[in-house]
Amino acid sequence: MRILSLFFPRLGVQILRATRPELAGHPVGLLAGEGDGALLAAASVEATADGVEPGMTALQARQRCPGISFERDNASECLERLEAVASILRTRATPDVAIVSRNSVAVALDGLEGRFADEAAAAQALLVLVRSWSGLDVRAAVASTVEEAECAARTARRFPVIRAERPAAGTMLPRREPVTVSVTWETPAMAEAARLRLWNGLASLQPALDAYEQSFRAVRFEVERGACRSAFIARTSQPIHRIAEVLDLLRGRVEGGALDGVTALRVTLEQPGPSVSVVPWRPAVATMHQLAAPAVPVQRRLLRAS
Repeated sequence: MRILSLFFPRLGVQILRATRPELAGHPVGLLAGEGDGALLAAASVEATADGVEPGMTALQARQRCPGISFERDNASECLERLEAVASILRTRATPDVAIVSRNSVAVALDGLEGRFADEAAAAQALLVLVRSWSGLDVRAAVASTVEEAECAARTARRFPVIRAERPAAGTMLPRREPVTVSVTWETPAMAEAARLRLWNGLASLQPALDAYEQSFRAVRFEVERGACRSAFIARTSQPIHRIAEVLDLLRGRVEGGALDGVTALRVTLEQPGPSVSVVPWRPAVATMHQLAAPAVPVQRRLLRAS
């Protein structure tokens, strides 16, 4: 299977500047968290040219780029925009589309041979479709694995990059589905034990979320009181990565008395997507193998062109 990666460089910054044109040309950083300890989720090319890197704290970024402007991370909006792009691709091209990161979408090219002359033609056609529909800067590459395709797409510019075909394992697109945990009880006396089972069931999902690098954007609570059923959906400002966040949402409902008289409860983690958690930045460690010659700084105009 050959994979097409459609990569949206600095998507969060692109979306922000579309609604805030006054930020164009100025160094911008998107922060996950509050205060000087908040982590930088994304940075504009102007900030990168001054040495700012994702994962830095707000304080570290400000020390390297005093003129940087901080805005709240818009990871949820990035995933929503990629969902819209994936929906267009599923309608116009193939159902085998998956969001693989906060900046990229992967498309399986199997089954498109009869519609395009070759992989390059398919990649170019889908690239033009996404560019015209989204109005965003998009880059594309075709390779044998999702990881290789995304890496190559980062280096692409106007036209797609086509990597040579090679045998590779693990080329399937990631499949993410909603996750449901439910409990029932017969009498009010059994409610406390049932809620504990629900807590434990949700907590057991954390290793799976970590292993599959998954997040969710909504939590659906369904409650049953005899013959009556009701449901409500809780959404957070940022995608959920930790089950503890779900438990906090549920605990507020339980302690508030909203579940009094309930005999069944189902919790569903909805709108699954890739992990968009920010990894803390670590400075490079000097080694004995470093070159003795002085480093040659990269010209700012060339760095910004990347």
